[in-house]
Amino acid sequence: MNPNIAYAVLDRMLGGKGSGVNKVENLTEIETLIMKRTFEQSMGQLEEAWASMIDIEVELEELEVNPQFVQLVSPNETVVVITLNTTVGDSTGMINICLPHIVLEPIISKLSMHYWMEENVKEIDTEQYNLLSQNIKKVEVDAKVLLGQSTISIEEFLNLSQDDVIVLDNKIQDPLTLTANDEPKFYVQPGKKNKQLAVQVIEEYRGEDNES
Repeated sequence: MNPNIAYAVLDRMLGGKGSGVNKVENLTEIETLIMKRTFEQSMGQLEEAWASMIDIEVELEELEVNPQFVQLVSPNETVVVITLNTTVGDSTGMINICLPHIVLEPIISKLSMHYWMEENVKEIDTEQYNLLSQNIKKVEVDAKVLLGQSTISIEEFLNLSQDDVIVLDNKIQDPLTLTANDEPKFYVQPGKKNKQLAVQVIEEYRGEDNES
């Protein structure tokens, strides 16, 4: 991992803005412990990524801040290097993941597209699906209905007075559009319910090309 990115991650973990000041060579004991725990938590993501091909247990054996002292494999060993361009706060840099050939050799046959196409689709975890569905239903969205729009000049705006009428572009018999987070979703008609303004859904919005 690029030293600037490593320290930017540490700075964010401690409540900073992600400053990339390179002082990784001089980490305190507390900072070192935080870095180790951060990397250990990320190991679960690697295990999950490889789970469809092989069950692995990833462990953090050592944290080395000086790249000159890092020797994963011999210089002549074939490796796969995955480079991630990363931005953390105000810092940018690279994270390199090195996979020696000797580690990948037992599962190389499973890395082909043919293998992926033959794999059966995993069964849906009903419990997880229901839990996710319930959580999604609690997410709030900003729903709006626009009655219409109009364009007037600055002079007309300044001369507006009580009882003046501004003509909107919507006809009274045309349905209105309900948007969710500024995305059109339904056609609706205005009305009242329990003495409050309301709208009734008429049909799903299908875009300009599908309008009747």
